[in-house]
Amino acid sequence: MRRPSRTFGRLLAGAALAVAAVAAPIAASAPAQAHTGDPITRHEVMLRAHNWMNRNIQYSQGGTATGPKGKVTYRRDCSGFVSMAWKLKPTGMSAPVTTTLSTSKYTHKIAKKNLKKGDILDSAAHVVLFEKWANKAHTRIWLYEEANPSEDMNHYSAPLSKYSGFKAYRYNKIKD
Repeated sequence: MRRPSRTFGRLLAGAALAVAAVAAPIAASAPAQAHTGDPITRHEVMLRAHNWMNRNIQYSQGGTATGPKGKVTYRRDCSGFVSMAWKLKPTGMSAPVTTTLSTSKYTHKIAKKNLKKGDILDSAAHVVLFEKWANKAHTRIWLYEEANPSEDMNHYSAPLSKYSGFKAYRYNKIKD
């Protein structure tokens, strides 16, 4: 009886070494996990926005909610929502406010006609996250927003003219 168990043990040890030899180079070549403040793709921005929409994160200037992975918190207002979608630093109650999001530290101004997924429309009092054009004439947009305490998280189509007092900005670290 001892002989088969030793053989099995040797086979098992050999298999473990073979797996380790193959797995080590794969793990070493895997891309690093993205961290807060790292560059982000437009697709990831929209996935993060959709996460808060699905979780129906309620507006609160005095509260926080976690990002999609449940580790980092962001303020539950319009600028905290954009900070979460873009994965900005600082986080929590110290996340950038609407007037900070439009500074060169985070963004650069673009023409509204050049809006792409993950860009923002920003005013001194409010910011919304652009998703896509709702029509070929580019007069309506789809957007995400945290608007006020009496409303749920919003994702809807609106006339671009509703945002005539807003300026368009693109996050400096967004990747197409």
